[in-house]
Amino acid sequence: MPYINIRLGAVLNDIQKEELFKTTTSLMNTVMKKRQEVTVVHIQESEASQWSTNSEQLSSNVPIGAYVDIKVTKGTNTPEEKKEMIAKTIKMLQDIVGTMQEACYVVIDDISADSWGYNGKTQAMRVNKT
Repeated sequence: MPYINIRLGAVLNDIQKEELFKTTTSLMNTVMKKRQEVTVVHIQESEASQWSTNSEQLSSNVPIGAYVDIKVTKGTNTPEEKKEMIAKTIKMLQDIVGTMQEACYVVIDDISADSWGYNGKTQAMRVNKT
């Protein structure tokens, strides 16, 4: 039950959003081995001027700022899978959104199975079927 929050210093069109939803969900399935039907992708857009790199406010004519936060259950992915996911997420953003800032981050949060849940049950309860 992964949750992915894509924060961008850009406003996207509907085609870009749809492609980000589909490609992120597909990457989570193929790289991280997560079920597509429980993968949630959330896109948050803001004007470039609300971002800065090296204390310099960004504008719409410079590379885009981005931060992607991926939440998964701790212990369900290998370091190699995470490395691949981070690389492919940046490539996806470049392909769909455009040139990204060098300071563009992808963070994979490993959350303890008893610290988050789905449909009213913790991940630990769901795995143990209790």
